Amino acid sequence: MISFLLCILHSEKIFSQTDSSYLRTEEILEDILQEPVGDIDESDLYDQLEQLLLNPVNLNTATIEQLIQIPSIDISTAELIVNHRKKYGYFFSVNELNLVENLDKELIKNISPFLYIEQKPEQTEQPQEDIKSITSRSNILFRSRVINSLQTNSGFLSEKFEGTKPKIYNRLLIKYGNQFQAGYLADKDAGESSVNEFSTYHIALNDISFVRQAVIMDYILEFGQGLTFWTPYAYSKGADAIVPVRRTDRILRPYTSSTENNFFRGAAAAFNLSDFILSGFYSNNYFDASIDSVTGKITSTPNDGLHRTPNEIRKRKAASEKIFGGRLDYRFSNFLQLGVIYSRSYFSNEFQPSGFYDISGDNFSFSAASYNILFDKFNFRGEFSYNGISVASINLFQFLISNNFTFITSIRSYPRNFYSLHGYAFGERNGATSNEFGIYAGFKWRTQIGLINFYYDQFKFPYATYFNPAPTQGDEYLIDFLSKPVRKFEIRARYKYENKDLTQLIDNSKSIVKRLRQVFRGELIYTISNQIRLRGRFEYNTFRIAETGSDENGYLIFQDVRYSPTNNFNLYGRIIFFRTDSFSSAIYEYENNLTGVLTNVPLFNEGIRWYLMLRYRAFNLLTISAKYSETYKPAEKSLGSGEKQIQGNLDNILSVQVDLNL
Repeated sequence: MISFLLCILHSEKIFSQTDSSYLRTEEILEDILQEPVGDIDESDLYDQLEQLLLNPVNLNTATIEQLIQIPSIDISTAELIVNHRKKYGYFFSVNELNLVENLDKELIKNISPFLYIEQKPEQTEQPQEDIKSITSRSNILFRSRVINSLQTNSGFLSEKFEGTKPKIYNRLLIKYGNQFQAGYLADKDAGESSVNEFSTYHIALNDISFVRQAVIMDYILEFGQGLTFWTPYAYSKGADAIVPVRRTDRILRPYTSSTENNFFRGAAAAFNLSDFILSGFYSNNYFDASIDSVTGKITSTPNDGLHRTPNEIRKRKAASEKIFGGRLDYRFSNFLQLGVIYSRSYFSNEFQPSGFYDISGDNFSFSAASYNILFDKFNFRGEFSYNGISVASINLFQFLISNNFTFITSIRSYPRNFYSLHGYAFGERNGATSNEFGIYAGFKWRTQIGLINFYYDQFKFPYATYFNPAPTQGDEYLIDFLSKPVRKFEIRARYKYENKDLTQLIDNSKSIVKRLRQVFRGELIYTISNQIRLRGRFEYNTFRIAETGSDENGYLIFQDVRYSPTNNFNLYGRIIFFRTDSFSSAIYEYENNLTGVLTNVPLFNEGIRWYLMLRYRAFNLLTISAKYSETYKPAEKSLGSGEKQIQGNLDNILSVQVDLNL
């Protein structure tokens, strides 16, 4: 009985943090996610932030490199925190960040959920591993979610899908402080037959004696700037000019995502050896593939994770990869970090190339080196990766002109004959580290009137590809201004310009044309009280191709409200009016969703979308969330295409989630 009461008292602290963390996480992600991130499920990016929430950084021991793993923290902010700690001693509360000179108050609110305070060892009596100490450091987190479309699409009507309509997600995590974590996840997509069609599990240890990290079963690797190894998801260019470009690797992490590809299954570990970190890894994992029935070669590797039809099920886990490797890092204080890595992969089947520079063969090796130099106000970091054929590289330079002004620039060079099996580096095509050269420059400037983010990116694809018959190029820039002119009011203005080469069919032949896209956005947020917040937005989008005479535009208007009458109840609502000439001028609208789910909806043609969402926390142990969303296009007779097509002009979805925290 005593143990149960202790769990309740402990969970109350956790849930109060979780409520504020949820709101801050939503705001951070909206700044970063302005465009779709490739073909991946963007909810994986939420998992990345949630892992940071579950494993917060100790404010009293964190290095600059550990602090900048947190979104919104740049090197300038990290240095302010570390220098304050050196001068005045340990923090006794995260709220003491308000005493750090020149540290922005709004930024403190954003980063606080990712930080915690642990007593200094000399102030702590010898711990007694009794029931109280164990329960105070232990957590059991269970999440169950069901997402169900209330309309029936053609895949079900034609009985092509072998499973049921609901998308079901279940996850269990068991944690003991930051030292131990065990987890299991089961996921089923709409149309699949089994509730554990995809499952992943792990046991992870952290900072136990000389063992820095160790994971058994499912894990992911991160190295340098993502050329050789990275998670199967990463941030794209957005309103934050710094975060998407700069990568800070964490060597290895347990895999907790529902994305069904590009993770490792086996074992990996990293060991502290004085100023060195020695790591090793092994994996034997299956993946989806299309296999040529005659040659037995891999012709494609689907990455959508869908297994609804007989054809999709036939591709499920059709091939496998064995990979092993090692890594060595040298770290000299905060000044210098160097790393080298080597890996060797063996596939069950050879790859069949579809083009001259496509991947071929069944075994591959990669060698890479990374560096990170932090000297006063200057930071240099980068990676060089060799795939046995050519060398790809990305190098960046960050300069803290002042505590309020940060400048960053990077140069990326990915040769046409370079390929990466498990990388996800920064670039125009989000992770496609081949046939691209680009130069990026941006800055973040905190002024007396507001925060300004700006970036300019120029890129080219020097050789023809399957989609483009000739070399292509383009450039884009974005400026974002955020200000709080008076108390309770926040205004935001944004302009984005894109000018890119595309392939169009003109007179029955493929031609390279210039596509000009411009986006104008204005937003007003009014916080009436601690209980009510209103937000309105207007966005205008233009899309032009001079060679074909295409001239399109579109607009979006929305109004939303967040109502929190008590600490344990939140209600969200939004109504959106939109009109565009076609999908080419679609406007992406990021919106609130259940914890762990991201929704970045492309809105096009003409219609109305609205949603209501509530979150209720009961007994300090249980959080129940529900969302109803509806998109209505009065002029349409059907929505979507192919197996996802809905007959009619209404698309509505009901989602329910339960979170249990003991």
